[in-house]
Amino acid sequence: MKNQIGLHMGYWWGTEASDDLNRILELTAQAELEILEVNPACLLRMTPEACQKLLRRAKDCGVRFTLNGGLDATNDIASGDEAARRKGIEYCIRVLERMSELEMTLWSGVNYSAWLRAPQPEGDAQEEKVRACGYAVQSLQPILRAAEREGIDYCFEVVNRFEQFLFNTAQEAVAFAEAVGSPRAKVHLDTYHMNIEEDNTCAAICFAGVSGRLGHFHAGESNRRVPGVGAANLDWRAIGRALRQAGYAGAVVMEPFVLTTAFNAKRTRVWRDLSHGATLQQLVCDAQTGGRFLRGILEE
Repeated sequence: MKNQIGLHMGYWWGTEASDDLNRILELTAQAELEILEVNPACLLRMTPEACQKLLRRAKDCGVRFTLNGGLDATNDIASGDEAARRKGIEYCIRVLERMSELEMTLWSGVNYSAWLRAPQPEGDAQEEKVRACGYAVQSLQPILRAAEREGIDYCFEVVNRFEQFLFNTAQEAVAFAEAVGSPRAKVHLDTYHMNIEEDNTCAAICFAGVSGRLGHFHAGESNRRVPGVGAANLDWRAIGRALRQAGYAGAVVMEPFVLTTAFNAKRTRVWRDLSHGATLQQLVCDAQTGGRFLRGILEE
């Protein structure tokens, strides 16, 4: 079974299509990609009728949807604040229950704590990490029951040390998923983050694959550009071999953040134009090139 190649909607943020999901879908289809990854806020803003209409258009374009995104300080399910945890549990269940409207069966991201959370300046960071992981595992029990009911893989994204501290490697994330205990608890690996944290990216991919927990995969260059477009720091052929050896048949989704005009540019630390002044049509061409590049390394 061939891996489907996709693109995170955030690639288009900062362009004229930023707030138009129908246009984003059209551009993604033009780039010959099979998956459009949207965030929970986008899903929750849509009415059921709007979801039905978008889903019909997506099917006409040959594109399906996955969900990526997480929590913040107000609904952090790993927080020491019980009210925040409660709010987060309710939020996650609400998202899971809406996902079927776009026929989505996978939610990835920092959906186990708050994105960009760091330990408190005072106190022991390791103690806080253990405590927060405990809260997260406890909170995830009702959430994963909902995921099981809805038939959704709930994938914990392994991000770098500057974006989260509960876990930063595949080995830590697999242990966390095992502690959660559900067969729907999966791990989401991302080459951008792995390039920072893993001693051996390919070994980490194989470890997650052999564990049976590898549920989702993001592909991006070391500077978060489109794979195969400009940068050459990652050994993509070796990454492709590792995914095959891991028996990974899931989605491979590009998550490039290249525009300083994107609304999340400050949070993703995009301080220079990594698109090199690309027009919207050039962004389409770059995404198309990235998709073809990834298919090549996955099928060698």
